[in-house]
Amino acid sequence: MRNSYITLLILFLSSTFSSLAMAENELTVSVDKAWGLLLGDEVNIRVDLSSQQQGIDKTSLPALNKRYGAWLYLRSIDSDMDKVIFHYQVVNVPTKNTEIDTPTFNVKMADESWGVVPSLPITIGPSLAAAEGISNLVEKADVKPTMVSLTEDKQQLKISSIIAVIALLVLAFWHFGWKTKNRQPFAQAVHDLSRLSFHTVTPDQAARILHQAFNSTTGTTVVYGEIDNLINNHSWLAPLKNDIELFYTQSESHFFARKSEQGPDIDAVRKLAKACRSKEMLA
Repeated sequence: MRNSYITLLILFLSSTFSSLAMAENELTVSVDKAWGLLLGDEVNIRVDLSSQQQGIDKTSLPALNKRYGAWLYLRSIDSDMDKVIFHYQVVNVPTKNTEIDTPTFNVKMADESWGVVPSLPITIGPSLAAAEGISNLVEKADVKPTMVSLTEDKQQLKISSIIAVIALLVLAFWHFGWKTKNRQPFAQAVHDLSRLSFHTVTPDQAARILHQAFNSTTGTTVVYGEIDNLINNHSWLAPLKNDIELFYTQSESHFFARKSEQGPDIDAVRKLAKACRSKEMLA
């Protein structure tokens, strides 16, 4: 019996000394926000481990997704060799501003020693800090909206509109007027044929436009019998000789035969004009 008492005494003293040893190894903690906390706010408790050589045993950290006390809920924990951060959320609020303590934990260090995460005081409160109830709250007067002057914006809009109109006019003059002076004959023919595509165009119109391009290229009127001279003087048209001869054959049958035949195919005229333009650009 005596030995049993001695054993119990030894265990009690060992437990007491162990608790005192743990209490002596109190870790340094800080909080990011200690007051003005409302329902749903996050509180971050930082534990400084820079003085610990081996870091912390993560298996000794408290359980996550759990309420600790009436006010705080532990959502997550971030840890590394230098620090541990406990992320709490306020999940309950008192009827008036109240000071509470964050939870205290015993954590095991990597060197098998134990450390204490001490509590810190923080103040939480209701959404409305009304000491004598909401009946004493005084509604603030309506704030008149600040009138913003639109004069400058209207001026900017007017200037932008004028610039846009001028730019469109310049583009139109360049496309339909000034640019025409610099177009080469077949480029002009393609342009004229494309403009006619939106209307009812006849084979006569299409053929005359392409004939004008050949005449402008040579500086004289080109007829069927002078196609060889056309090709010799403008060798870049040689790859299209067969198509040109076919065009002049159909055109001659249409314009000069006793019995006028159907004029050149309009799509074929456009295709030949584009092909000549491509050769013209590389000449």
